[in-house]
Amino acid sequence: MPRSRWTSVRILTAGVLASLAVGCAAVPGDPYYDGGGYYPAPSSMTVYEQPGVIYTAPPLGWRDYPPPPSGWREDAWRERQWREARERQWREAQERERREADRRREADRRRDADRREADRREAERRRDAERWEAERRRDWDQRRKEDQLLRHPNPDVARERQLQFERDRRAEREAERERRNQAFQPQPGDRPNPRPDWR
Repeated sequence: MPRSRWTSVRILTAGVLASLAVGCAAVPGDPYYDGGGYYPAPSSMTVYEQPGVIYTAPPLGWRDYPPPPSGWREDAWRERQWREARERQWREAQERERREADRRREADRRRDADRREADRREAERRRDAERWEAERRRDWDQRRKEDQLLRHPNPDVARERQLQFERDRRAEREAERERRNQAFQPQPGDRPNPRPDWR
């Protein structure tokens, strides 16, 4: 009985060794060795060696930065909106200041024009008042002089002086009318009725 047990152990050991030998024979060879695989490639197929991979160095200044935090896109959008709003407010403030400066300049120009017009009207009014006062004084002096000259004892002399005074007044009125007509007449280089340019 012990002999049969030893025989079975031997048979079992031989089977294990045989299976190990068969398994090693079926496994392909290691490609890192020169012997190549256990099964050679067919002669019609040419196998080329794979070229070595060349890794280039990273460019200067390259850093492996950590990933951005969550919500950074929303923060960037808010920052852009805030910057655009601030620029828009600055442009609107500049436009308001420009309009205010234009309005003040226009008000100053209008005020200066009104002041010049008021000064011109005041000067004309003063000139007219002085001329009217001078004419009134001259007429009063002339009438007083006429009254004194008309008090002559001889009626013929008084009548002759009255006629002379009337002729002088008529001549003075004619001279005044001539002066006014000459003032309204156009000068040689002036256009009488300039037509508007409709171009």
